[in-house]
Amino acid sequence: MKILWTLALVLISGVAQAQFQYGYQAYGMRGGKWALPPNNLHKFDNPSRAANITEEKFNQIVDDVMKYWTPIAQAKGVTLVGTKAWKDSTVNAYASQSGKTWTVAMFGGLARRPEVTEDGFALVVCHELGHHFGGYNFYGKTDWASAEGESDFFATNVCAKVVWGMQTQRNMAFRGLRNVPPSVKTACDTVWTGNPNAQGWCVRAAAGGFSLASLLAALGGSPVPNFDTPDQTVVAKTNVAHPKAQCRLDTYFSGALCTKKWDMNIIPAKNFPQGQDTAPAELEAMKFSCFQKEGFKAGTRPNCWFKALN
Repeated sequence: MKILWTLALVLISGVAQAQFQYGYQAYGMRGGKWALPPNNLHKFDNPSRAANITEEKFNQIVDDVMKYWTPIAQAKGVTLVGTKAWKDSTVNAYASQSGKTWTVAMFGGLARRPEVTEDGFALVVCHELGHHFGGYNFYGKTDWASAEGESDFFATNVCAKVVWGMQTQRNMAFRGLRNVPPSVKTACDTVWTGNPNAQGWCVRAAAGGFSLASLLAALGGSPVPNFDTPDQTVVAKTNVAHPKAQCRLDTYFSGALCTKKWDMNIIPAKNFPQGQDTAPAELEAMKFSCFQKEGFKAGTRPNCWFKALN
């Protein structure tokens, strides 16, 4: 079922040069936030093999996602740079900040992975933007970057809504797919009742998340995640590092189910006076996304990585 669904999704479905020859050689670079844990999947990359994403589409997806946040960064006095390294076999992506230059770096090795669909790749760009713009929950008290789980949540809760929200025809095509897990369609239809475009978009975001979670499972040698078997882990403290594949799928799906409105001009709780990792900071962030404290039963950050302070 999952394989058929993924195949159906595939069917529907630079600004600057890399500053180093191979991205995987820079995994230890200070301050960079990577989409995936360090891995050696670059060894299996074959640029000459046909993939779901071409070089042209790779460049287009990066540009199409980044363009929405470029003026927002400019309004903050920041230059947002998208580095597109198609020839680099690195199976990863990263975000970094150096002064007023904020970078998102994407690599061809990731786009060429068989698990990665066009929408899945777009969500990775969204994830890296999430490190810059996602806000609470952060890596730490003074760290500029949103945590890994938060960046996943931002990818579907905010970024994909902005990028895909007006693509009504394509969104509706996803809603009509016969192999969509019933639990996904039911949840999307329930949360976005009366809005067929949003219902289709929600399924689309879930599908993109499934693409990435499948890659994460391959990376870690774990079973392919399943929408019907969410991670039952309950953390005692928020995990800012990379959650496991199932937990990340749960996060992507939860983001798609959050109906709270986001303010594009705000990075919630960044540099919050009382500390950006405090309970008051969380209350500030509550204005812009779904929390259990407010009574939301869907669209909240999963307990497998997030521990609320309120």
